[in-house]
Amino acid sequence: MTAPSSNPAAFADLLARAVSEPGVISEAYRQFHHYSIGNQLLAWSQCLERGIQLGPMATYPRWRELGRYVRKGEKALTLCQPVTVKRPADAADDQANEPDVFVRFVYRPHWFVLAQTDGAEIPSTPIPTWDVGPALAALDVTEIPFDALVPWKRIL
Repeated sequence: MTAPSSNPAAFADLLARAVSEPGVISEAYRQFHHYSIGNQLLAWSQCLERGIQLGPMATYPRWRELGRYVRKGEKALTLCQPVTVKRPADAADDQANEPDVFVRFVYRPHWFVLAQTDGAEIPSTPIPTWDVGPALAALDVTEIPFDALVPWKRIL
């Protein structure tokens, strides 16, 4: 599947714009922190181009689960999504018994922001904070105090 006719901006253009305008990256993160940086910037740019207020983003079925409904005529935001594809091994290739697996990235218009919906109030979602403890635990790293100083000789 290729990019839809609305042609989302190239990532390099989005990144250049995001780093040149103050507060863009932090605003995109604040609103779309569950998504990759590329998709955060992509969603931000589409909202900006259409004059849509930034806010929480979800698919049509997810908004229905939350008791909200997408207004008639609203156009979905397009994000880049990884898709895992299995390709059967060639009959001529007798070395591989299992099919090849690869990831393809496709642009799909499936997301709507809060400003495009009506319905029940939704609770605000706190933005996750970074904590060194869980990060070190996830990486299986032990922090130890630095206790050895190497004496440096002065070279004259």
